[in-house]
Amino acid sequence: MSDPINIRTLPPGTQVRLADGSVAEVVSNPADGAWLFARYITATDPALVGQEEMVFAQDVVAVR
Repeated sequence: MSDPINIRTLPPGTQVRLADGSVAEVVSNPADGAWLFARYITATDPALVGQEEMVFAQDVVAVR
């Protein structure tokens, strides 16, 4: 099991890997510890690539 990721400290531009295998880039971080705004770089659903979405903290599994 890996160490928990403190998403409050992730600045815009940071790339994160999500639980579904997608990679997203942080666009904005409200630093609430629950959500990030991120743009998909790669996604299991190709329609999401380039889209900005809210990402829940528990979906972030790694920082790249």
